[in-house]
Amino acid sequence: MDGIPRDKLPRALVCLEGGQVIEARVTRRRHFRGEWWYDLLLTLPSRRDTPRGPVPDVMEVAFSARHPDVQPIAGEDYAVLDPPPADEHRRWRISDAPPRSSHDAVVHRLDCAQGALSQKLATDREALRMLADPEEAVTCSICRPENVLGQLFD
Repeated sequence: MDGIPRDKLPRALVCLEGGQVIEARVTRRRHFRGEWWYDLLLTLPSRRDTPRGPVPDVMEVAFSARHPDVQPIAGEDYAVLDPPPADEHRRWRISDAPPRSSHDAVVHRLDCAQGALSQKLATDREALRMLADPEEAVTCSICRPENVLGQLFD
């Protein structure tokens, strides 16, 4: 559901045991060994107990099912669930350079502990553009992202 509002998630029909069909929101889909699997979110009526008694509420249930138990609904946009193209993946973390350094930023791998606190992310092209100017950015001496970045556009 990464960043997709619940009301924008596409809907699908789910066939339950016994033949009952319900509608649920699709949070993810993936192809595994020739089958499509769907992660779904079902909103059910519920109640919440308060000091003045129970009040109506809703409860969300997350579950997974595969096709053909899950059927797409015509007109729903399932493309919102697809990952971005490879050249748009943000797989580099950008941290501010230490004080008194000759550059503005440091490029890290996503799993580098040195850059773990930074929320700034960059694509391959953005990271390479930053590194083209040594005053703008340098690579982390711990995770050494240049080993991967140097091979991308040779």
